[in-house]
Amino acid sequence: MGNSTALLADAIRSFSELIGESVKLLEHFITSKPEDWNHNYGYGKITTLFTGAGACVLLFTGVQSFTLASGELLMFIQGRGTETPEMFALYAAAFTLVSKEIIHFFNRRAGKQTEGISSEIDSYTRKTHIRSLFFSCFVTLGIGCTFLPGKNWAIADSLIAVLLSLYLLGTSSKLLYGTANELIEASLDEENNRKIREIINRTEGVLDSGELKTRRIGNGIAINACITVNNSLNIQEVAEIADLVETRLKTAYG
Repeated sequence: MGNSTALLADAIRSFSELIGESVKLLEHFITSKPEDWNHNYGYGKITTLFTGAGACVLLFTGVQSFTLASGELLMFIQGRGTETPEMFALYAAAFTLVSKEIIHFFNRRAGKQTEGISSEIDSYTRKTHIRSLFFSCFVTLGIGCTFLPGKNWAIADSLIAVLLSLYLLGTSSKLLYGTANELIEASLDEENNRKIREIINRTEGVLDSGELKTRRIGNGIAINACITVNNSLNIQEVAEIADLVETRLKTAYG
């Protein structure tokens, strides 16, 4: 309605945030369920499935947005006339910017009144809000520039739309890469594997560790490892050492 490609790209970016929030809800209500006879490793892969599906949708819409924005940018460079945003687009962008700040203000007040809110959730919410606010300011400023005197300012809307589309393509590619890695049972990164080995080897009674195998299951991870202990220990003492290793790993990784 407002002839703004940047506003359209920002709407798709907001959709990507919706995907992220939906995955968080899934982790809370579904994937946190304990394993049962039919799902021996829990329900973590449901998060992977929905993340992959959302990433595919985001990739498709990102390509569409990039194609539209780059086409308008090319038309401007060639000197052909392009549709400039209307005042409605500027009002919509400004309303989005203000409403996000108002909603965040009330969310913060509700969070302070609710006991037991973890710092991790609070930090995630703050980072998401700052990122979203930055992009909304970016889009509002870009659309506003098209109303400045001078023909060259008309390129601002398409240019911002191209940059936002590239961000969307990068985000969707990162999500798809992580999803594919998890589905093919890829190991954790080398840094995490090194930390796991350190936790195991520093446990009292463990002489060495080997055959470490790790993989991600949704928001959780699975760890398989063999430990070497003194051969003079009895079965009960060895079991206690193994339990201590497991306890320390759960403390570090959940």
